[in-house]
Amino acid sequence: MEQIMSTAMGFVGGVVGGVVAWFATNYWGRALLRFWDLRLEAHEAMFFYANINADRPVTPANLARAGEGSLRFRTLGAKIDGLRTVLPAPLSWYLHKRSYDLRQGALGLIGLSNWLGADDHKATRSRVQAQRALRLPVDLQEQEQVDREQRLKNASDL
Repeated sequence: MEQIMSTAMGFVGGVVGGVVAWFATNYWGRALLRFWDLRLEAHEAMFFYANINADRPVTPANLARAGEGSLRFRTLGAKIDGLRTVLPAPLSWYLHKRSYDLRQGALGLIGLSNWLGADDHKATRSRVQAQRALRLPVDLQEQEQVDREQRLKNASDL
């Protein structure tokens, strides 16, 4: 009888452990993996569409590329903001403690989609905002340009 109870307890413990592991993997692990994937995709898109400028000659090819990039950034911003709204509280807290700001990252990507190929200064500001919020590498010249604009804005507000 003691052997059967021991086996039953081991079986129940294994089932409970499996359920807990499945829950942790699917509830927290999948959301965190989705964040890392979207973050990587945002970096790839920023690198891929980095050479789209407003001062380039307006050609059908340039307009199409700007439109393609704009759609990709808007989609990424929407996906990141959607993920932000459904993240479990512990993961949201974890990402916040790691200095990720999904809301600002999504807004930066949406802003980049609005200004890509139309206004280089606003596109740069939006790109830097997204990169900072998602803790992606930021070009030092672009960061300095945005910081300088912010300092000038703050000085004029005084």
